[in-house]
Amino acid sequence: MTTAARHAYESHDALLDDYFERGWTDGLPIVAPTPEKVGAFLEHAGLAGHEVLGAVPTREVTCTAEQAAANAVMAGCRPEYFPVVAAAVRAHLHPKGNSHSTTGTLSGAAQAVIVNGPIRNELEVASQAGCFGPGFRANATIGRALRLVIRNVCRAIPGFLDRASFSTPARYSFCFGENEEASDWVPLHVQRGLAPEQSAVTVHSLMKMVEATDFISRTAEGVCDTLAREIRFNGIAGDSWLGEDGNVVIVIGHEHHRFFRAQGWSKVDVQQYLWSRITAPATSATDRMARIGRPEGILVVAAGGAGMAASWLLLPHLALAITEPVASPPRLGK
Repeated sequence: MTTAARHAYESHDALLDDYFERGWTDGLPIVAPTPEKVGAFLEHAGLAGHEVLGAVPTREVTCTAEQAAANAVMAGCRPEYFPVVAAAVRAHLHPKGNSHSTTGTLSGAAQAVIVNGPIRNELEVASQAGCFGPGFRANATIGRALRLVIRNVCRAIPGFLDRASFSTPARYSFCFGENEEASDWVPLHVQRGLAPEQSAVTVHSLMKMVEATDFISRTAEGVCDTLAREIRFNGIAGDSWLGEDGNVVIVIGHEHHRFFRAQGWSKVDVQQYLWSRITAPATSATDRMARIGRPEGILVVAAGGAGMAASWLLLPHLALAITEPVASPPRLGK
């Protein structure tokens, strides 16, 4: 049973107008979060509505499973997506996920949801061509659900607790899968301590996205040198609260990935090669070191389609990338 206050409307248009007026949407139409739909989402995930998924103590905010489910319905999710959404909410609300800062900052940081494990294919989470963009229901609605939770539960509303000077379209939705089938690279969630058969999400709050284009290099070293130059040009600031555990996410594109495969480089090889180069002392105002405490803080993900010789850097805001397992939904009849 759901416990939230109920509202009755004469028509769906009236509901939409009221939701817009109350500030409960991101500016786009929503799906009405009826008690029946919210209840179905909770049941599919095996969650009680009152179960707490996380909190933002500095805002005196607590997020329950029912609140997350209502926002997932509004975002257009299907019930089977909700375990992924719940895991993403837990990850974002982890203390070192730093929700207060990453959703209130002037820089307009966004949250990337990276999906790993069998559930990627079960839900058809896109990980290849076009995976950062529109056209994929799972990607679009899972990412949007997290952002609606941030808005409606965490109160990150523009002009109120969201103080972004410009914000970014990535704050509508940003979700993609790792292309685990592209090579024998160890998937991100396995590198972070989970079993290969376990599904997981990693939520990474990013200051900005930077494209690292390199049509010239034909070696793993050459591609890494390009990545290192872009990271050093942009810089990655340190933070005493985060300590040595800072992260940067590097999404290796298809055309670059093939050079690593050809030379037999693992993710660990990429991490070690890059770390020594991006953490070397700065040599000029446009050559800044990255304050990443250890090679494992460089999170390497394979994704994207063929054709463009580019990889993407998801440069961090003041938070850690947090990985949470996706709980398996209960079996029917159990």
